[in-house]
Amino acid sequence: MYGVEHGVSRVVRHKEFYIRGGDMTVLVENHLYRIHSYFFERESLFFRNKFATASESGEDRLGASEEAPYSLEDVKSEDFARFLWVFYNPKYGQYDAPLDWWLSILHLATRWQFDGVKELTIAALEQIEIEGVEKIAIYHNYNINKHLLVPSYMAVCRREKPLSLMEGSKLGMETVLRIAEARERLRQQAMESGVRSPTYEDFGDDETEKLVRELFQVTGRSPTVPSTSNINPNYGGSGGAAPSSPEYGSVSSDKGGRGNGSRSVSMDVRTPSPSPGPAPLQTNMKNTSSGPQSFTGSGMMMSKEPSEGPSLFGPSSNGGGPNSIFQVGPNGRSRQSTGEHAPVN
Repeated sequence: MYGVEHGVSRVVRHKEFYIRGGDMTVLVENHLYRIHSYFFERESLFFRNKFATASESGEDRLGASEEAPYSLEDVKSEDFARFLWVFYNPKYGQYDAPLDWWLSILHLATRWQFDGVKELTIAALEQIEIEGVEKIAIYHNYNINKHLLVPSYMAVCRREKPLSLMEGSKLGMETVLRIAEARERLRQQAMESGVRSPTYEDFGDDETEKLVRELFQVTGRSPTVPSTSNINPNYGGSGGAAPSSPEYGSVSSDKGGRGNGSRSVSMDVRTPSPSPGPAPLQTNMKNTSSGPQSFTGSGMMMSKEPSEGPSLFGPSSNGGGPNSIFQVGPNGRSRQSTGEHAPVN
């Protein structure tokens, strides 16, 4: 398979993620990836079902060889490499992960039901300064809990400039109408209180938040986001090359360095585990800097207990349900539904 023609492009091994110790070959566009199926079978309901179906029908394991790779359709190789970066952390390196990276990861995590990865991505997004309309559009698109959008709803409803046509097309008719109603009601309330020519600075935080929660139907307790002062989905890579080329932005940068919400993330890689596979997901929740964008990477194991608090995902998401791999408990810690490992500190 290696070196053959694929459409108009020649199939080549991916320079970072063709891993000798991998047991699953994946074809994405014209790139061959060799990775560990263990991550995909453990973390993804979608792939767990795929593996089970192949096993029950007596078929070869997915991506058993270069001659029979598992082909991912409608996926960009660049996005898949970014997604794999979550699992194969560089050793003690700092890597710039801008907003577009997290959106690539969020898209594939949602599509393939990697709920733990989605949760970590949400925690990262909560630390990036995203313009209000864009954040609302992203969170609505991926069914992320609306409690996290209350500040963005408030900012958009109180800004002087009305929504543009392009912004309206991003948000959709229902959201646009709710925002328009909120703006009108805020103005009316200000006038009734004696302000003749109210500006949006005249609208109090409490009144605005109450109205936003009513119109956008944000009820109940807000979910506790995992401490995003440290995002490190440390999966303990097994023999894999870390993304260290300029393509992956091997730099330490702060949030102000780019307009696309870049962040500096420090990660470590633990010694590969023996059978049955690489080490389970670990994530450290401890801040090591004065800024919200710097993270370190030793961590805690996630326990099997079910979630007792609201899910970060919306009501129709797989997050928080019986099939969720990772959930958010009331103390803000992520929890893993894998029963083979005891929690560690």
